[in-house]
Amino acid sequence: MNTERWATWLFRANAVINWVLALRMVADPGGMAVMFGGPPPNYPFIVRLWGGFVFMFGCMFWEVSCDVFAKRALVKYNWIEKTITGAAVTLGWAAGEAPAALMGMIVMTNWIWVPVLIYVGVALGRGQQPARAVGPIS
Repeated sequence: MNTERWATWLFRANAVINWVLALRMVADPGGMAVMFGGPPPNYPFIVRLWGGFVFMFGCMFWEVSCDVFAKRALVKYNWIEKTITGAAVTLGWAAGEAPAALMGMIVMTNWIWVPVLIYVGVALGRGQQPARAVGPIS
């Protein structure tokens, strides 16, 4: 499987994961917090707000998956978003502010993806644009 095809599936999976998580964050922020071992949030709108961002990034990841070579400039925003989220939760966990279950989810949905996404971005950046038909075939 070539890099473009592999990256297409990677970004599609990433989009679906984001959408699934975002739906619960927006629809039931208190339940989402409790599911990961935290208390119901004092300000559920913040969980909803972050859920909206998670959903939006899922949309961007899907957009990238539609043509990973043409959208390769957006790849860096995927690993940047995952690094920011991962760092915020990791620091919160280290300070005793975030539950272990949330830290586990962040490892699975953010930290393990970062090096893979950087690799894909570099690989796509080094690639040549595949031959594409321009105009009607004579």
